[in-house]
Amino acid sequence: MGMMTTLRNRMHFVLWALLALFVLSMTIGGLVGGANIIDQLLGRVSPSEAIGAVNGSLIKPDQFNQAVNARMESIRNSGAQITDQQMDAIREEVWNAFIEERLTEQAIDDLGITVGDDEIIYQLEHNPPNEIQRLFYANNAFDRDTYNQALNTPGMIDWEPIESWMRHFYIPRFKLQQFINMSAIVSDGDVKNEFIKRNVDFTISALHITSRAIEDAVQKPTDEDMLANYKSRLEDFEQDEKRHLSYVSWAKAPNAEDTLNVMGEIETIMAQARNEQDFVTLANIHTQDPSNQVSPDSGRGGDLGWFGKGQMVPAFETAAFSAQKGDVVGPVLSQFGYHIIKVEDFRNKGEEKQVKARHILLKVNMGQNTQSNYRRKATLFSYDAQDYGFSAAQDSHKVQSMSAKSIGEKDIFLGTLGPFRSAVRWAFNAEEGAISDPLESNDYYAVFSLDSITPAGVAPFEESKIQVRASLSRERENNAAEKLAIELKDLLDGGASFASLKKDNDKLDLIPSDVKKLSGSFISLGKSDQVIGALLNAKSGNLIGPVKTFRGYGIIQVKNISSFDSTAWNVQKDLIRLDLVRQKQNRIYQSWMTDLIDNADIVDNRKYYF
Repeated sequence: MGMMTTLRNRMHFVLWALLALFVLSMTIGGLVGGANIIDQLLGRVSPSEAIGAVNGSLIKPDQFNQAVNARMESIRNSGAQITDQQMDAIREEVWNAFIEERLTEQAIDDLGITVGDDEIIYQLEHNPPNEIQRLFYANNAFDRDTYNQALNTPGMIDWEPIESWMRHFYIPRFKLQQFINMSAIVSDGDVKNEFIKRNVDFTISALHITSRAIEDAVQKPTDEDMLANYKSRLEDFEQDEKRHLSYVSWAKAPNAEDTLNVMGEIETIMAQARNEQDFVTLANIHTQDPSNQVSPDSGRGGDLGWFGKGQMVPAFETAAFSAQKGDVVGPVLSQFGYHIIKVEDFRNKGEEKQVKARHILLKVNMGQNTQSNYRRKATLFSYDAQDYGFSAAQDSHKVQSMSAKSIGEKDIFLGTLGPFRSAVRWAFNAEEGAISDPLESNDYYAVFSLDSITPAGVAPFEESKIQVRASLSRERENNAAEKLAIELKDLLDGGASFASLKKDNDKLDLIPSDVKKLSGSFISLGKSDQVIGALLNAKSGNLIGPVKTFRGYGIIQVKNISSFDSTAWNVQKDLIRLDLVRQKQNRIYQSWMTDLIDNADIVDNRKYYF
């Protein structure tokens, strides 16, 4: 009876979870309508109607926000704080999930994937999903007997919502994945090569020709060279619209008044602790150490356990080890804040002296008055800048401005301010010359001026010179390195030695001997696909090359290849094949999804919201 009661309670919870997942899949999957026909024909979606659309299937703001809030709640439940930067990352993660889910649903429809009753029955009987198996765990393992009993006992549990989830969510995706996986074919040769990579030792010597060996022979690109190269590949310099900003900022930092307020609180707590009030209770009430919290309504009482010298920051350690058993000492200042320390005991563990202590951590945070003062300064500056101009306001308020150039619509970071998404959003909804109201991030108040806008298109040559110079220099260095490598290989074929060539050009990398499996990285040469491929096809005694590396070209003398272990081969080959199949399936799926995204009509209205 207890087992059945537990199962029913667990079932009740999981059924609702599955129903929620099914409803979410319908929401994300586009079963709730699309854009109106006029907007579809004109290729537009009103920001008031949707935060985005995928091939005409709308992503509603409330759907998106619900998914974001669920992700945030999951993170907060782990005890973590969410910064502006993390908030943007969460929104990006949820946005990508919506796009992939919409495209998955559309692919299922396009392929005509349907689910029959017999498929549901088969899957439940022979291949129950992990989500269902977890209902029937006992001793951390799937209890097949209890599961079969539930399957075969009418009325024991309500299977209808599970069957609905299987029909509309799980099995369609299972069948789609099988369809995609059909092309993941791994040959016997692939398996053998992977076995060799993992198990066979290659002993080599080598000569490596890098940019260092040819730098004196490579002609530096002239302005004429760079301009010609730029004009020959204009498509490489296409860029989205950019915004250029100036800003004045006020860092959110506590002042002397805030420090005095904390010191007053510290004196009160220390007096209570020295008057025999329970330190555990005081710590749970007052400490701002995040590691103290066990659950929303319980804490560790500031317990630090036993620690020796060298385990705490110096000031904390000095105070703790200088005190007597039972002392309450402090305040001790560290980079974390002010500490009140209760020394509970001392012991010797081997030759090490240790102390057992608790602490209360109080941080100096901005008070309401300080925040109001910063906000007032930013507001007054904004008023004056809007009335008299940004430069005039700078002079009047005696503040300096900074700049943030070439800001893209999806950028997060702004110059010295760090993450400041609200400013980017403002910049792409403002007109040239506009002055912002005070904007706020986790760390700053700031006022912005939209100085100029660079429209989307080909970036001007002057802005692209650094990129062009680097690209052209790499091309010339690569060509020179390849040419030199061919010349050196001819000399080696004619009887020269690695040592003699190294003597003639000290900037060559000489690897006298190195022993590696191909899954490892050879000294200097690394493990480029070309190096691995060349060695897989080599025999002991071969001189191979020039071989392209990540840094140049290598000429490799294969000294020895260890024997092929047939026993290990028979043990590993099936596991290796399975591993390669899974890797290939993942690559195929990612390529398939990337192709869907690249060819999808995606409307992104997020800039109007975040």
